Amino acid sequence: MPDQDEPITLILDDVRRGAPGAKDRLLELVYDHLRAIAASQHARERAGHTLSATALVNEAYLKVLAGEHVDLENRRHLFGAFARAMQQALIDASRKRNAHKRGGDHARVPLESVEPPEAVRLADPIDLDRVLPRLQETDPRAAEVLRFKCFLDLSEPDIATILGVTTRTVQRDWLFAKAFVRTELEADESKPG
Repeated sequence: MPDQDEPITLILDDVRRGAPGAKDRLLELVYDHLRAIAASQHARERAGHTLSATALVNEAYLKVLAGEHVDLENRRHLFGAFARAMQQALIDASRKRNAHKRGGDHARVPLESVEPPEAVRLADPIDLDRVLPRLQETDPRAAEVLRFKCFLDLSEPDIATILGVTTRTVQRDWLFAKAFVRTELEADESKPG
């Protein structure tokens, strides 16, 4: 993860002012990290997914930096925007894939069984998208931690640096976020209809 907060912030200032080449300089600074994140996301997707790592970075770029007016303040804001953009791209791809399976054999996987060693993907991106607003209302920082871990595959120390908190705080937020998502998804499953 780029730990050069000042260069990112300075380039973001240039991007906000519309300086020529600023978006390109920013992408050059963070691209390798975003590509590694996307490759990790791509590797964890189910067989049959159609969104390549490069396509995921491109989708995120288009959502975050391709617009006429970009108003990102710092590294935290930038990576938060990329986390949300990658989340949305994965959700869109999952919805397209699931549209072909309506009424088919789409089985839900219990949360307990979806914990790869390093990078944890709690559930299907569509399930997370449904539950994230509830977590955001309950604990905004825990929602940010969940986004950074699930959609940017950031380490706890990297998240702590971005959020300006201790690693232990990130660990507590992560435990809370996982428990919250698990509880909410179980509650959703038990609702009739």
